Amino acid sequence: MITLFQFPRALDVPNPSPYCLKVETFLRLAGLDYQVRTLLNPARGPKGKLPFIQLDDEVIADSAIILRTLERRLGLDLDAHLDAAGRGRALAITRLCDEHLAWLLVYFRWIDEEGWAEFRPLFFAGLPAPLRALVPRLVRARLRRGQLAQGLARHSREELLEFAREDLQALSELLGAAPYFGGLQPCSADAAAYGVLANLILCSLDNPLSRLAREYPVLVAYCERLRDKFWA
Repeated sequence: MITLFQFPRALDVPNPSPYCLKVETFLRLAGLDYQVRTLLNPARGPKGKLPFIQLDDEVIADSAIILRTLERRLGLDLDAHLDAAGRGRALAITRLCDEHLAWLLVYFRWIDEEGWAEFRPLFFAGLPAPLRALVPRLVRARLRRGQLAQGLARHSREELLEFAREDLQALSELLGAAPYFGGLQPCSADAAAYGVLANLILCSLDNPLSRLAREYPVLVAYCERLRDKFWA
């Protein structure tokens, strides 16, 4: 049995974390049975973050390692229909989503002042009053340090939105008229792509990055397609 530990559902998407949503989308694309346990504190994870899974008696953390482990242990291969170039393309799309666009998502929720003013009361509304004042500041400060170390927070808002526009345009062109990034059927890249794109396009937030993402009709239709087929 697979148990997925992740944040609770919020913001009109199955999970407000692109990495949690990536893992759960993979489980659905692969047709695997699983159960979910929700956590609010990522520090309870073995690597201090969410998601993580329990596979039988083993705890496995990090979305990329989770998917790799499931593929190897259970004999899965969502990319079996792809040739070598297609597999390389799927990995490149996954890395773009996980290592760049998702970081921009974090910036425009947690660091950008407009995004933070909207995100904070929605995400932390369930905390008791003393914690509601303290926890958001502490988490935001930690994420700001991470964004500075990674380098994104050293750029202006306009520069970051231009980076995002390049990412979104590339994803739109790579998808084209195909229903999935794997072509006629999903591949591993679709888990990562839906994880971040649904959190931009279908999410109830209305920050500058979400507004930009909704300008790409190919990506909007893609999110709606996966939502209707795998999350209805």
